[in-house]
Formats: sequence, C-alpha cells, structure tokens
Amino acid sequence: WNPQICPHPKTCARKCALEGISKEQYEQIYGVKHVFGGLELRFVSGHNVGSRLYLMDSEHTYKMFRLKNREFSFEVDLSSLPCGLNGAMYFAEMKHNGGHGGRNKAGAKYGTGYCDAQCAHDLKFIKGEANTLHWNRRKQFGHKGSCCAEMDIWEANSHGTAFTAHPCHVKAPYRCVGKKCGGLPGSSRHRYDSVCDMDGCDFNSFRLGNHTFYGRGSEYTVDTLKPFRVVTQWITHNGTDHGDLVEIRRFYVQHGKVIANSRSSILPGKDGLHTSMTGEFCRAQKETFEDENDFKKKGGLKNMGRAM
Repeated sequence: WNPQICPHPKTCARKCALEGISKEQYEQIYGVKHVFGGLELRFVSGHNVGSRLYLMDSEHTYKMFRLKNREFSFEVDLSSLPCGLNGAMYFAEMKHNGGHGGRNKAGAKYGTGYCDAQCAHDLKFIKGEANTLHWNRRKQFGHKGSCCAEMDIWEANSHGTAFTAHPCHVKAPYRCVGKKCGGLPGSSRHRYDSVCDMDGCDFNSFRLGNHTFYGRGSEYTVDTLKPFRVVTQWITHNGTDHGDLVEIRRFYVQHGKVIANSRSSILPGKDGLHTSMTGEFCRAQKETFEDENDFKKKGGLKNMGRAM
C-alpha cells in the first residue's frame, strides 16, 4: 500500500481502481486456460500460485444458485492432481453484484465481494473500503475479514476428497474484526468465537474408515485415474424449495454406472450406516473425533440452508 494514496481505508477506496485482464493474461499470469467444455487450471504459473474464479450470470453479476431441493453435478478429471494439492469448487454466500455501489465502483465484473467461512483476510477491499489497517506485508493479509456461509461441494485430489458445510449465524457478507473473525490467520485461539463455523461438518470417506472407496486405480470404487461425474443433492424437510435443509446427499457416476456414497465404519450405532450428511451424522462425527461441535452452535444444516 502507498501511504500517500492510502492514508485511510475510505480514502484509499476512493483513489484506487481495479483493472481487468485479457484472456491471454489469464493464461500467462494465472495459468487459467479455456478448454472444450470447461477450464484447465495450473497450480503454479510463473510467480503466481493458485487462482480463484467465479461463474458469471452476466457481465456485471455473479451466477446465483438456489440449491435447496435441487441437484448439482459436474465432471472432473483428477488423474494429474497429486497428493498435497486441492482442486476446490465451492459456493459462498456472496452478493450477486459483488457489493457494487457506494465506494465500490467495480463490482462483480472485477471480482469484488468475496467472502467465506474462514473470514478471508487477504482481500484488498471489503465492502467498499481498503483493508489497509495493520496490513501484514510478509503474509499479505489485513486486520479485517469477510465472512459468509460456505458450501465446499468439492475439495479433492486423486487420493482423497471431502464435501463440507460451513454455516454462519450472521447476514452475509459480514465484515469482521478480531474475535468475530476467529482471530487472525494462523492463530487458533479465537477460532470458535468466529461468526462462522470454520471447521464445518465434512464427509470424507477415508477419514470415516473406508480406505478403498476413492483413489488411483481400478481397485478403488471410484477410480480417479479416469474421469467421473460428481452429483450432490440438498434435501429439505418437506420436499419444497422453502423447507429447512435436513440432508446433503452425494453419489458418483463413472463408466455409465451410478456409485452410491461410502458408508462410515467408525461412527457409533445407526450413524455408521449413513451415506449422507444429516444433523445426526454431524453430531456422531464430532463426538467420535472429539471435535468441538461448532457446526451445531452456528445453526447446523438449517442455517446452511438459509444461506442457500
């Protein structure tokens, strides 16, 4: 940050602008390349590591998904994604226009308005103000964060995968400071004081005891050396778009065959038979691993559904 141009967050937002980049620059700088039917993403491109992309509905608005009582599917090829890397697709409770208005003259067209359940601190601008206060130049994050509910529909490489629900109990996007952010990045002292459930409730087949369900090779139920389709369903208590979210189901399709999600072999009682995410499943999981049940405290699946 230039202290002469940015002596104060509001002044900085008024004096600074965001620039767009071309299709060629996306590939050269960020390693993002258009391929037939989708995108090819490189993890390292020159000095740049990773990328974050949004799905647009128009030139100035993000695509909004109303997921309750709906199904979402996509196809992936993870054969070249090794252990230690995370190919992620997720939904975040962002505004459709990226918070455009007031001091924010850029909006969704320029990628503003991001938030997630980790209360992202690495954003340069939050709600029309620069995140300059106490900016950590070495680790590149500011004093304030941007929080909202997050549905990690897909976090995976060719060795493992998980889907995770992260509810919050605030209206999003929420600009946080201090404890309400869960503290600063790298510190766990105030993790459970955050307005969002940073841990979330997850379904990870390997962690739940099934070590042969997902992996590289034909000996696994889902063979990640070959492309496959990922299908997720959000079930409400009354089967309508306006009901409370009570269950998240997952299954896969490979070689024309529908593959049911794995069962847990380590959760107690009937919860060990579950192939989907429910309130009882999340409770049993937290108890089994002796984890803080912040998922329940932050409203569980009901609040996750509210964000949808």
